[in-house]
Amino acid sequence: MLKLILVTFLYAITMQPMIVIATADQDRWLNRNEEGWFFYNEQEDPEPEIKIEKEVPPTPTPPPVAKPEMPQEEGPEPFTSAWIRGNIQFYLDAAIDNPTAENVSAYLYIQNYAMNKSMQFMDANKKATLGHPMFDSISQRPTATYANRQLDEEATQKRAETLDNISHNSGIFFFSDNSNASKIQADIISMLVRNFDFDILKITTAQPTQELADQGFKEDKGRSKALGISTYPAIALISADGNYDVISQAPVSYSDLRDRLLIGANRLGVINEAELNQTRPIRNLGSINVDITQLKNSSSDTSSVPVPQKDIVNLFNQR
Repeated sequence: MLKLILVTFLYAITMQPMIVIATADQDRWLNRNEEGWFFYNEQEDPEPEIKIEKEVPPTPTPPPVAKPEMPQEEGPEPFTSAWIRGNIQFYLDAAIDNPTAENVSAYLYIQNYAMNKSMQFMDANKKATLGHPMFDSISQRPTATYANRQLDEEATQKRAETLDNISHNSGIFFFSDNSNASKIQADIISMLVRNFDFDILKITTAQPTQELADQGFKEDKGRSKALGISTYPAIALISADGNYDVISQAPVSYSDLRDRLLIGANRLGVINEAELNQTRPIRNLGSINVDITQLKNSSSDTSSVPVPQKDIVNLFNQR
């Protein structure tokens, strides 16, 4: 009996802390009954912190730079010569592609207007030309038959005198390759020698023969190369001081040969410009000498035209 009491007492002592602990735990839970069941007491994961980035205001787009407006060139005034020249083709095309009465009439009006302007210019041209020593062509070559005949005779006489003067102050080199053209040219050279006192040196590039030697031809020993002769027959004028001028590298007629000799003599300085002009059937061929520096020193306004018309007229009238 005593043993049973001891065991019961020991058991009571042993279980007392557990009951107290349980009671304490129970009291704490009961005091927190608003927590509900255990699954309401779960620890929620903290929400990730959202970083709010500050919005960077967009860089303002610079306003477009306005391009300076180029001044538009104004076209020519209607119905001026420049306007007609630049637009008449347009009106012609329109009249052809769409030949209405209006399109055709517009083109014909412009054409008629342009023709009237040209007639007015012709009339003004005659008024300015007639009797003018420079503009009137009859001052150089008369239209009267008797005057032309007299002028031709005077020029022929002067040409013969000038060629005779040239023949006494220069000579001729005649280059031949013994072709048919060179043989005919040799006959023309002989005609020139009969009329004028030219000294002729005949040179052949062909194989020397007794026939060529009897005609006075000499063997070419580099003379043609020295003068730059490349085709035959060829003729060169040689002045007294040893200068030369190749006046022909092809067959030429007698009249053409005389004219070439005159020009060659002028280029060599054997005759001057005035002597050359006397050989032509034209009068008043003197050179035009004007002092162009006067235009640079002109005080006139040159903004509208290259050179004002009045300055040009004054320049030539003061010659």
